[in-house]
Amino acid sequence: MTKPLRVTQSVYWVGVNDFSTKLFEGLWDIPEGVSYNSYLIIGSEKIALIDSVGEKFLEEHLNKIEQVINPSRIEYLIINHMEPDHTSAIPKILSVMPKVKVVLTPAAFQILKAFYHIETLETIIVKGDDTVIDLGGKTLRFIQTPFLHWPETMSTYLIEEEVLFSCDLCGSFKHLPEGAIVDTNIENIEQYIYGGVLKGYFAGVFSKYRDHVLKAMEKFKALGLKIKVLAPSHGPVYTIHAKEVMDLWTSWSKPDYTKKVVVAVGSMYGFTFKFVESIVKGIKEAGGEAVILNLVEDSPVKMLEMVIDAPALIIGMPTYEYDLFPPVNYFVNLLGLKKLTDKFVGVFGTFAWAGGGLKRLIDLLNTLGFKYLGGVEVKGSPLLEDLEKAKALAKLIAETAFKEHKL
Repeated sequence: MTKPLRVTQSVYWVGVNDFSTKLFEGLWDIPEGVSYNSYLIIGSEKIALIDSVGEKFLEEHLNKIEQVINPSRIEYLIINHMEPDHTSAIPKILSVMPKVKVVLTPAAFQILKAFYHIETLETIIVKGDDTVIDLGGKTLRFIQTPFLHWPETMSTYLIEEEVLFSCDLCGSFKHLPEGAIVDTNIENIEQYIYGGVLKGYFAGVFSKYRDHVLKAMEKFKALGLKIKVLAPSHGPVYTIHAKEVMDLWTSWSKPDYTKKVVVAVGSMYGFTFKFVESIVKGIKEAGGEAVILNLVEDSPVKMLEMVIDAPALIIGMPTYEYDLFPPVNYFVNLLGLKKLTDKFVGVFGTFAWAGGGLKRLIDLLNTLGFKYLGGVEVKGSPLLEDLEKAKALAKLIAETAFKEHKL
């Protein structure tokens, strides 16, 4: 998109779409791209810019700003979050804003200096939740929201128009459609909300910080914020869907478990996969839904997305060189990193000339705090009696998890 987009009476989107980055944060597949949202707020006396973009998008970003106002008129650059996808253009963009003051938290100021070594900078350091700036009929209030998803993050609230600039909170993957950013102007907005790009973003970027998401949501309520417009730093701006999106993020953060079990399998030659049909039958007999992950082929985003609201996991793998099959090792440690270990879990596996991998998997699961309930392992290909054991194990795991969480 080459033109800025009007969000509200006084707010313009001057961000960019990114179609070239393959892995967000170097980790998460984004085949449909992502947007970096930057916002201009025009008061009767002063102008503020909320966040910027990555350096490689500087020219496009500046061009959009120039279509609205002369950048030299910007008096406040508000940094809600220091991650480079929002800030690496800042050292160059400061040169066209000679009278700008940078508004940020103390932690953000330290990161800004470490990242970009800017020596001369006029700042307004935000401490607490009561700092406000009057732009002339438009008042910005700054709210501390640490660990969303870095320690320095804050949110900005436009009081008169009830707009919450939530930074990465409630963001999503996927580029914005041509000429639209507000949900009411986007055809098939449900694809953003329920098509996986919202939950996938939450899963990859925020799942470790679920407690902090809940704290932020509670703070917004405690401060009495009326959120008519929800303007995150990635993905659409939400108006009629603002509460719906915030409720979804709250649900994923609790989490509100669903009656499903994730069957996560890594296999080299298909022997381990022979267990899956029986395991699915066991889950169904317990009244649950089985969600199958192929740990060799599926993306890390999908893995996390599927696991978030599942109360139980059943993990299958072959022994690989007396140890864990590497894709399974990655998957389990990723769940540990993201603090998604509050699950009931069972295991199944195969080996050729020697075992050992499944025992190491069980040890890892116990170390990370999973609730281990049992396993099945065979040499070579499973027999009927092995499949029956796997089915019974799956039923036990599903019934135990569903009972524990009153599903």
